[in-house]
Amino acid sequence: MTKKTKPSIKLGFSDGISIVFAVFLFVVFLKNSSIAANEVSHALKMCARVLIPSLFPLMTVSEIMTESHASDKITSIFSVPISKLFNVSKNATSPYFLGLFGGYSSACKSAVLMYQNGKISKVDLESIIAISNIPSLAFMTGFIGIGIFKNPTIGWVLWIVAVLSTLILGIINRIFFKSSVQIYKNDISISKSPKKFSKIIIDAIGHSSQAMLTICSCVIFFSVLISILKLYLINIPISENAKNLLLGMLELTQGISSCAYFKNFFHRALACAFLVGWSGLCVHFQVIALCEDEEISFKKYFIFKGLQGVICLALAWLFFCFKF
Repeated sequence: MTKKTKPSIKLGFSDGISIVFAVFLFVVFLKNSSIAANEVSHALKMCARVLIPSLFPLMTVSEIMTESHASDKITSIFSVPISKLFNVSKNATSPYFLGLFGGYSSACKSAVLMYQNGKISKVDLESIIAISNIPSLAFMTGFIGIGIFKNPTIGWVLWIVAVLSTLILGIINRIFFKSSVQIYKNDISISKSPKKFSKIIIDAIGHSSQAMLTICSCVIFFSVLISILKLYLINIPISENAKNLLLGMLELTQGISSCAYFKNFFHRALACAFLVGWSGLCVHFQVIALCEDEEISFKKYFIFKGLQGVICLALAWLFFCFKF
């Protein structure tokens, strides 16, 4: 009789890092379970007061506009110049414009939906989620402008900075990421029977609810992680502003909130601009989660997010140096 050999499990370097990180998180969370529990409660309140009211309606509306083709008609005037400027198809400009007003999830969710329906290519999808990833106008004027600076004008300025950074990223995409052929997932010429409007609304509400659950879960996890990391950063010999900025790179809302402790207005504005451009690892995980069913590369996404943080910082420096 032949002896059955058990299949050997080979672990790569990335697998080893994942295991070590998972064990580290388990030990740290277990050791600080009371802090984690309090932060979960705080994060849930933040989701209920800030994130869900600002994101859920816009995400739902963006899917309704995408499925009903309303966004295509509204943005058709600007689709040609933007598609040429960014080196993407005309269809891909629709999620871009939704993202300018609706924020991170609106653009990504709309782009993924268009890719699944065969309206844009994988190259377009990778480009749009990298270029159009900025906070919503409501978040910028409300949470940042009024909440942090007590002045909605500052929120408007930072939103304009973020929009200008997307245009610069689009130009960079055209220069350095040229794509000669766009391979579509499905044949765009195949006509599908249109959905009833009632079906579009119900589906949009259901899909947006699922997406909000993922987003809020990411925010809760990173909020807990930040609260525990603060304990370990106390004895590190760097300034409090630097510590807040480093932690803010993990989760945007917490990072922006920590900027309120910056005594110098100019430093506070620049820190907010950088965090808005970078967006935080929490937002990056949300984007990856929304694209989890699509086999796409996130290399361009992370390159562009690093660039966008620097671009927003530079643009904000120009704005606040000469205008305020």
